[in-house]
Amino acid sequence: MESHNNKEDTEDKTPTSSSTSPLIKGSFLMKARQSSSSTTTLNKKQTFMDSSSKNDHHSKMKMKTIHAINFATHDYLGMACPNPEFFKKDVVKEASIQALSKYGCGSCGPRGFYGTIDAHLDLEDAMAKFFHTDGAILYSDGASCAASTVAAFAKRGDLLVVDEGIYEALGTGVTLSRANVKYFKHNDMQDLRRVLERVQATDESLGRKLNDQRRFIVVEALYKNYGTLCPLDELVKLKEEFCYRLILDESFSFGTMGATGRGALEHFGLEPMRHAEIITVSLENSMGSIGGITVGNEEVVDHQRLSGAGYCFSASLPPFLASAAQASLKRMETEPKVLTTLKENIGYFYNLLQSELGDIIPNKLVITSEIGLSPLVFLQLANDDDDHDDDSKRFWTRTEQVRILDEIAQKCLEMDIFIVSTGRHVTHHLHKVPPPSLRMTIMAKQSKAEIRTAISVLKTVIGKVLDDFDTEN
Repeated sequence: MESHNNKEDTEDKTPTSSSTSPLIKGSFLMKARQSSSSTTTLNKKQTFMDSSSKNDHHSKMKMKTIHAINFATHDYLGMACPNPEFFKKDVVKEASIQALSKYGCGSCGPRGFYGTIDAHLDLEDAMAKFFHTDGAILYSDGASCAASTVAAFAKRGDLLVVDEGIYEALGTGVTLSRANVKYFKHNDMQDLRRVLERVQATDESLGRKLNDQRRFIVVEALYKNYGTLCPLDELVKLKEEFCYRLILDESFSFGTMGATGRGALEHFGLEPMRHAEIITVSLENSMGSIGGITVGNEEVVDHQRLSGAGYCFSASLPPFLASAAQASLKRMETEPKVLTTLKENIGYFYNLLQSELGDIIPNKLVITSEIGLSPLVFLQLANDDDDHDDDSKRFWTRTEQVRILDEIAQKCLEMDIFIVSTGRHVTHHLHKVPPPSLRMTIMAKQSKAEIRTAISVLKTVIGKVLDDFDTEN
C-alpha cells in the first residue's frame, strides 16, 4: 500500500518515562518513588468533583497512597529509581546533583545557539565509543530524536519502506518526511520481500536506476507496542540484496539485549554503520534519564546538526540529564551484573507465567511478545483464530477486550501490582492500532519473590474477571 504524506507538520509528544516525571492519566496522578525495600511504590492522588458542584471552585479532593510493585514503567535497569539492595550508591542522582551545582538547570538555547555544553559533548563521545561508531548526536527528548532523524534523511520523492507496527515517534517522523511510503506487515519478512520486489519491478518498467531515489527501511529493534523482536538477521540480508539503507530504532532494546546491552544488533551479531546505517536510541528507558541519541558515521551525524529539526530548533537537553545518562552508561559498562540480572528476571517471569497460568494460557490469554527475550511482556485475549482449545473459542469485540483488560489492570492495582492496560491510550499517531493488551515490564531491580507475587495476583485476578464476565454474558 502506497501513500504520499501531505499532512501538516506536527510533532508527536509521547510521554517520557514515569520514573523521571509524573505519569498523568485521566484524573490520576501517579509518581514512582523508591521505598526502603526493593519494591517500587506509587503515590496515587485521586481528585474528584461532586456532580452537583462542577462549577464550584472549592471542589473536593481525596488523596490516597497505594504501595504497589512496579511492572509498568520502562526503567529496565533500575537506573532512575534504584533498589538500594541492588546498587549501594545512586550514581545517577549524584551525577545529577553535581551537574546542577556546576551548570544550573537549563541550557539557555538550542545546540547551535549557545546551548551546547561540555556535558552534551561528553555524552555524545561516550555513546559513540560505546556503539563503536564515528559519532553521535544528542537530542533533548527521545520522541523528537526518532522523529527528527527520519525526517532529516527522507524528503519528498524519497521512499520509505516501513513496518506497519512502528511506534508513535517513528510514525511522526515518517509523516514529517513527506516521502513516499510503503508499509509491510508487522515483522513479516516475506511481505517485506514482496514489497521490495514490486518496487524493483517498477524500477525496471520505468528504467529507473537505484541511485535515482534515496530509499530506507524503517523498523524498531524491539517494538514498543508489541514486545516483538525484529528478525534483523533476515532483514539485513534483504536490505543488502535490494540496496536499501536501514533506519533502526533501538530505544527499547538498548540496555536490555546483547551481551553488553548494545541492543538487538549485538544480539544478532551485527554491527552499527555496516548493517544499520542510522540508529536511534532513547535515553528515557534503560538509562533512566531524558533525551535521545542518534549514532552513525560522520556524515549521518553532521547532516543532522543542520537538518535535524529537534536538534536545531529545540532548547538543548539540560546538562544534568546528560550527566545522568552518562553515569547510567558507565554503570552499565562497569557493573554488567545488572544486565545479567535483567535477563535472568525476564526468563524467570516468562517461565513462571507459562507454568502457573497453564490453564489460562493459551486458552484464554496468549503471550504475543518475544518469549524469553523481551522485557515488554504483552498478553492478549485469545480469539477464534488463536491457538486454543475448541471448547473455549469465542470472539471478543474490541470494546469487550478493553473493558476486561482495564478491569484486570485495576484489580491488580488494588492487590498492589501495577500493570498497564493499553486498549484506551495506544491508539493515536499509529498506522496500525495494536489489539488491546496487558503490558508488564520486567526490571533488574525486581526480586524473584516480587515476580512470584505478581504472577500469583495475575492468575487470581484474570480467573475472577473472566469468570464474572462469562456469568454476565
